[in-house]
Amino acid sequence: MRQIKKMKNMICLFLAASLICCITACGIQNAGGDSGAASNVPTESDAAAGGVKASLPGTGGAERETIPAQSQTEQEASAQPQTGLVTSVQSQSETARQLSVTGQSAQAFVENLGVGWNLGNTLDPVDCTWLADNMEMEYETAWGNPKATKELIHYIKSEGFTTIRIPVTWKNHVDAAPAYTIHKQWLDRVQQVVDWCREEDLYVILNIHHESSWLTNASKDYEQTMAQYRAIWTQLAARFQDYDEHLIFESMNEIGFDDLGDVKGCELQNRINAEFTELIRTSGGKNSDRYLLLAGYWTDIDKTCAGSVLPEDDRVILSVHYYSPATFAIADRSSAWGYQETWGTDADFAYLDGQMRKLKEHFTDKGTPVIIGEFAATHTDKDAESVVRYTAAVMEYALRYHFCPIWWDNGQEIDRTALRYRLEGMQEAIHTVMKSDN
Repeated sequence: MRQIKKMKNMICLFLAASLICCITACGIQNAGGDSGAASNVPTESDAAAGGVKASLPGTGGAERETIPAQSQTEQEASAQPQTGLVTSVQSQSETARQLSVTGQSAQAFVENLGVGWNLGNTLDPVDCTWLADNMEMEYETAWGNPKATKELIHYIKSEGFTTIRIPVTWKNHVDAAPAYTIHKQWLDRVQQVVDWCREEDLYVILNIHHESSWLTNASKDYEQTMAQYRAIWTQLAARFQDYDEHLIFESMNEIGFDDLGDVKGCELQNRINAEFTELIRTSGGKNSDRYLLLAGYWTDIDKTCAGSVLPEDDRVILSVHYYSPATFAIADRSSAWGYQETWGTDADFAYLDGQMRKLKEHFTDKGTPVIIGEFAATHTDKDAESVVRYTAAVMEYALRYHFCPIWWDNGQEIDRTALRYRLEGMQEAIHTVMKSDN
């Protein structure tokens, strides 16, 4: 069926091209125009075991997960140093963003996603052992954030974001083997938040998030591990099968298999991504044509470029994360492995550009679009202007290379009760980037 659709599209393109040639020959003219490398390895296994914790602003010391710790491999960036935010971001009309994406290429689809925001540390808390068995729905607030509301989703849309990524952890909300049935009240709540986003005409990315404690067992017992993986995704595919292309499924989050080494580990993840794609494609409804987001190895740019191979499918997209340099984006003064208080030198910009260029050369130029599924910098012990500069720069450089940047917010960025930005200057900087892309 997918091959027939491709043949139809090719025939339509041929007829359209022939018509244009005929019109041009008759004298009618139409003017137009053409329309890296830190090893950002967020270790989800560390996060699941406790991770880097910090107090959420305004919660009286409540703990929640911050940006996960990562290692970093410094390499020279090949691009010329940049002294400020790039100004050559290719413009993209708001009208084009509103057009139906049906029939568009995956790259055009990703460019329609615009700038995104993560509903982090909300539906993704994991192993909250201090909660009683009858307090399952309290997981949503277990890491210090208030429950998501329609008002919050509306505010995010009003701020110019056009995509929301909803990280969800399922392991604490499923029955035991072999069924692994997702608890109805949890799935209903996730669907409610998805529906709020759709009511605001937002694109939505739904994933399985902090699942490393069992998913990494695929390196030791593939079939048993995949039984749980298949069960969860089969249920999600069935529940959301009638949702259109505005809903994207993401295969996993920050997964690697360190016991196998990078080469074999990446091969195993490639296998899981391929099985995920096949499972969704054959699950019925609109899933046969749904856009799928496939995680790169550890969502690390260097490791992903070295070994991630996506299945042959014209509606798959690569996901990586950007927390580089870790000494700035993650570390604080207590970090023994390094610390950087400011960001914004020529070398910093060149490094960022080199990473984005690497993704373009390895994936976009070869037909696979890219989403930066997470990026951010902790506010702790950091120069505030540097945090704003870093956030805006990553966002703008991603757009320059035609990626979709999705800002990670664990609660430190937007006050979800007062509905305002927490850091002075951040709102204005983000709006400037958004306007440059329209």
